[in-house]
Amino acid sequence: MDPSTQWKELNKKYYKFHQFNPITGEQKNLDFYYQHIAVAKWGGPLAATKNYDQVILMRTDDILKDSIVFFSNSGKIMSRTPYKEADKIPLFDFLEDEHLILLKTSGIYYIIDPFKGTKKNHDLGEQFKLNPIQRALVINNGFILMAMNFEFYYIQNAHEPEVQQFKASNLTQSPEHWQVIPSQKSASGKVELVIANPDGGILHIIENEKSKIYYNKDKITSEIDKKLPDLRNIKMLCLSPTFKNLALLQYYGQRWIMAFISNYFESSEYRQMPIDLKEDDVKKDETAEKDLSILERPRMMFWCGDDCVVLQLQQYIVLVSQDSYTKIKMNNQHFAMRSEYDGLRVLTQKKNEILRKLPDSYINVFEQLSVKPGAQLYCAYESFEQKNPIEDDDLRNSKSLLSEAVSDCVKCAQFEINPEYQIKLLKSGNYGKIFLGTQNLDPNIFNETARYLRVVNSLRRSGGVGGRVVTYEQVLQLIKTPDIMIGLLLKYNLHYLATEVSHFLKFQIKQRAAIYTHWACCKVEVQQDDDILCDIIKEKIKEERGVSFTQIAQKSIEIGKSQLALKLLDNEQSLSKRIPVLIWMANFQSANNNNSYYEKALGDAIISKDSNLIYFVIMKFLKIEMNETYKFNTLSQNPISQAHLVYYLRNFDDKYLQKYLQYYKKFDECGLLAINQAYQQNNLDEKIKFLDQALKYFAEDETDQFYKRIIAEQIIILKDLKSEVEKGRKKPNQAIMEERPINSIMEAFFTKDKPEFAQEFAKTYKIPDRRIYLTKVKTLINKKSWDELDKFMQEKNKKSIIIPYELVAELLIKGDQEEKAIQIIMKMPDVEESCRTLIKIGQQSSAVQVAINNKKIQLLYDIRGLIFDNSAKALLETYLSQNQK
Repeated sequence: MDPSTQWKELNKKYYKFHQFNPITGEQKNLDFYYQHIAVAKWGGPLAATKNYDQVILMRTDDILKDSIVFFSNSGKIMSRTPYKEADKIPLFDFLEDEHLILLKTSGIYYIIDPFKGTKKNHDLGEQFKLNPIQRALVINNGFILMAMNFEFYYIQNAHEPEVQQFKASNLTQSPEHWQVIPSQKSASGKVELVIANPDGGILHIIENEKSKIYYNKDKITSEIDKKLPDLRNIKMLCLSPTFKNLALLQYYGQRWIMAFISNYFESSEYRQMPIDLKEDDVKKDETAEKDLSILERPRMMFWCGDDCVVLQLQQYIVLVSQDSYTKIKMNNQHFAMRSEYDGLRVLTQKKNEILRKLPDSYINVFEQLSVKPGAQLYCAYESFEQKNPIEDDDLRNSKSLLSEAVSDCVKCAQFEINPEYQIKLLKSGNYGKIFLGTQNLDPNIFNETARYLRVVNSLRRSGGVGGRVVTYEQVLQLIKTPDIMIGLLLKYNLHYLATEVSHFLKFQIKQRAAIYTHWACCKVEVQQDDDILCDIIKEKIKEERGVSFTQIAQKSIEIGKSQLALKLLDNEQSLSKRIPVLIWMANFQSANNNNSYYEKALGDAIISKDSNLIYFVIMKFLKIEMNETYKFNTLSQNPISQAHLVYYLRNFDDKYLQKYLQYYKKFDECGLLAINQAYQQNNLDEKIKFLDQALKYFAEDETDQFYKRIIAEQIIILKDLKSEVEKGRKKPNQAIMEERPINSIMEAFFTKDKPEFAQEFAKTYKIPDRRIYLTKVKTLINKKSWDELDKFMQEKNKKSIIIPYELVAELLIKGDQEEKAIQIIMKMPDVEESCRTLIKIGQQSSAVQVAINNKKIQLLYDIRGLIFDNSAKALLETYLSQNQK
């Protein structure tokens, strides 16, 4: 078709419907007017389902019977999802990731994959059963809804819904219309709502902030109101694709008014245009309604780029600019529209097309009888191609005119939809470049244009399912977010196309890795021998970096291929990624089959030498229901895992520690643990109970009778105190204060500066050195002898850690000496252990400072995810940014 035909003029500007392709499939029988229709952004598919709010007589709609149907861009059915419910649907639209969302008034909604036809159910809770949803709009991968009480709610992620409520709107009746501004486009950096206030003006609500109302000159409440046009009776409003311009459709004085506000709420620039919305030659449905504001109200309102607003009537569309408007009659009422970045996509029963404003370059080349340099060059090339060259010396001899002509031809090729004309225009530009040279022209303009046009045409030609009808400008926008672009292709398993596009546009490793990971996840579903599948996948992606074998293994285990998952995991280089997947795989198996996964996870954790990973495996291992003998044997086979197990149990799980010590017949340690538990009790009966247990444990060890005697004495003392309490001679609190701990004798020796007596006492009763040292530390803390404590710690821990720093710190914290505790931990020789201990007790800033003082950059990266304190985080990020390689 001649590019110069079917132009629509609007105040000396031209618009044109560009056809992407004809509709050849079942879509040509689709009833657009009476059904729920959704059109995906970026030239994606169309979805349709029955609208039970409409009364349809004598219509055949078998194509949508009891289902939601998805159509490709050629109009062919690509998938169908069963749907028989007759509930009202306040939201039927595509999310950013191109899943369809169908929301019912009760808060129940479905997310449907247009490629696979699978459906997932979600429920927003009971609050919307009593307060039904009236209307909702999609925002990114979530949506905003308005309930029957005229309050607004925000679901940021529809796949994992969490309902957040906006501040009170204070509306007393339903607004005529409202729109959403996403956070990435708003001035505040938050989600914003623009609402047509029923009482006049515009209600503006910002997420987590109070609402504001902007009125007009008749009701001034702020300086901004003085700048705005009359804001009465707003029936519809619409934001431009860049969210900089606001269009308002109003009805007052028995006429329709379109108001345009530039940089709304910030600028006084506005224009108003009276328009006529009558469709005199269109037969309307029979109705008793007489109100013209209802009868003539448009069905939908869109922006066509940032240039004009389009109103969708029953069989007409109305193009409205700030200075003029024009009506265009469609062939029938069966059409749907969707705003795109650079125009308005229009789908009918016959065509898939886009309405766009024509750029000056296009008009210069293709306007009839045009004498612009671009038109001359285009005609000159056509004549040259037909071997009948025309005289073009004037154009060749003027570098400025020739440069303009070449530029117009290239820009015109970028705008053109038809590949035949794209090629001809680029050849015309190249023909002019021969005579122009490179001085007056960007040398890369032809290569870049050809490259992006190749991507545009590849996306359109990729087949019925997954094909995208996009323009040059849309591709330039899409490549700014390559994750979204690649994600849309992978959604339809277009792996080869995604790979070619990624390579052609020089995307990063991240996008290529995502493509190959997705391909492998699809490949594992093939019914083939596990060894062969594993070899195929390894061979395909061996040269690719960043591919996630853990993600592929997860997919394998989900479909029941556990052995293939294990084979694939062996190729994952990152143990920190592999181990959690092994644990996750173990949870998928029955209790009798998951041992090998836990053992493999433990082995990998030990190889990693990462204490966090080892503790993670131990924690998960202990939680599963399994024979405890097997657990202890497995965790104790390696000295590294055994040391971590003991440390973990001592610090976090007294119950399992007791079982562990009993299993290994360490009765003295069992007794000491029972003593520790006894003195954590505030009840005398409980204390006696635990001390009785300690006595039994110490009785099992015939070699050391010291503890047995001391415990027996303590039990007698406590029973005497209990008797005193029961007789009413002493209060329970007083009794507890008079208890005598086991090491009170040694404490007395150290307190009275008789350390030689303490040593003799310990030697007589074979008390371990470590306990003696800890008793002395405790005494020094009680006496607040800080210099002596530092000297003692340095002396005993000079060659090896005999007195645990963290234990001393714990004693200091219990004695309200937190600052001293931090100083002690910061002196630990193991910097990593020092940092992690400080984090554990909540001293994040000190932990970061220790790592910085010791120039441990890798350690800072390791603890980065554990730092939540703002000042500590700022200190860490500042240091890392200053010391990046």
